[in-house]
Amino acid sequence: MKYNNKIEHTAVGVLLALAASGTSVYAATNEELQKQIELLQETVEALKQQVESQNAALPESVAAMQDIEGVRADLENFKFDESRLRERNTVKSIRNSTLFGVVQVRGQAQTESIQASSDSKNSFDIPTALLGLRGNLYRDYVDGKNLDYQFSFTYGKRSTESTARSDFSLADAFLRYNFFSTNGGPEIPKLNITFGQQRLPFGLEAQAPEDLRPTINLSQASIRSGLFNRQVGAVVRGDFMPYVDYSANYRAPLLEYAFGVVNGNVSNQLDDNNSKGILARAAFTLPVDYASWLRELKIGGSIYKNYKNLRLADGSTKNNVTNDRYGVDVFYNHAPFGFTYEYIHGRDDFQVGNSNQIKEAKSEGHTVTLFYTFGDQFYNSIKSVAKFDDWHPKSIQPFFRYDYFNPNDSNETLGGNRGNGDDTVTTYTLGLNWFFAQTTKFQLELSHRDFETETTLLGAERKDDFALLAQFQYTF
Repeated sequence: MKYNNKIEHTAVGVLLALAASGTSVYAATNEELQKQIELLQETVEALKQQVESQNAALPESVAAMQDIEGVRADLENFKFDESRLRERNTVKSIRNSTLFGVVQVRGQAQTESIQASSDSKNSFDIPTALLGLRGNLYRDYVDGKNLDYQFSFTYGKRSTESTARSDFSLADAFLRYNFFSTNGGPEIPKLNITFGQQRLPFGLEAQAPEDLRPTINLSQASIRSGLFNRQVGAVVRGDFMPYVDYSANYRAPLLEYAFGVVNGNVSNQLDDNNSKGILARAAFTLPVDYASWLRELKIGGSIYKNYKNLRLADGSTKNNVTNDRYGVDVFYNHAPFGFTYEYIHGRDDFQVGNSNQIKEAKSEGHTVTLFYTFGDQFYNSIKSVAKFDDWHPKSIQPFFRYDYFNPNDSNETLGGNRGNGDDTVTTYTLGLNWFFAQTTKFQLELSHRDFETETTLLGAERKDDFALLAQFQYTF
């Protein structure tokens, strides 16, 4: 051992010191020599005891140099394997990105609404399949003024023909810059600008993302007024004087606002004129705490002034014809019960028959939804309870919807493909939403569609119909 060698070297050193001393060893007497030997032995014994105490303080085993080199080699192999697996099996991005998507799988059974119709009314369908990415291009760790991005593609049918194919088209594609802090407390107001293709901040249902829409069938006024079309432009969104109830993690801004400029045409198509659509929205929420029965009572108003081109019978194009939308909405969600109302009024210039005459048609739609929720899905208190990662409170939500739309409230003679006079459709829907997982819900609806007129645009007899729809929706 190393310490035994140290003892031997120490003893030799003592002997050499004695030999080099001024007193000669050979001249010493036997008694003096004996004393020196005994002194040397005592010194050696003391050194042995010191070494033994040091060895007792050391671990039982000491790693050899070859063991250390082996650990280093294993660590390098592990680093190489992990780097190789990440390079081959991991999707990488320069900035923080999140993959998200929405898929709906639907089945329906419907009575024929048009006599001698060849369309299939009993079928399975995938009405929505959306896939996208969102994240930060610049993350401000100090002030929270982040630059975010989002783009997504959605599955859609090219037409209603049975032989038509489907494809993916661009849905969202925008950049968003936050002027105010996003990493501060809930009492900080919000203000951002979004540039690119996006949903319009109009009303309630049109600006709701696909995974948060409350019913299977969407409101007729929003669809037929073109409000679900995403538009390319710049929109500023923000709020003012938020009321915060920290005990329930509840935030209710007194005023939410949005205004912007968009192309005003159909999404994913080139702009066909120099005019732009101007939109504005404001919504007021009562500043009450979470326990108040007036919690989440919100009243909003929306305006969308737009212009379009109109192709006339002689082949000419009429520019900058009216295509305006006005809306009022009320939102009240005080779990377990809730109520929403939305009114949309439209003004559209149209071509009368095959002539070059242009008239204005006024449309209006009313949508009322009542719902009641059994379960814990929408209570903030239950969401904060410790739980497994995949646990989520379950809820069952029955609802009733009244949906009225009149595309020609002024009863103008539309001519051509638009028919004559009033063409009102009223839909009554009784449904059920079952939220049984964190990102999954099952929806069931029974609806009755009531046509005010009994003839269609092409002269065939039209009947009131019933439809039963079931849909699974899952998100990730």
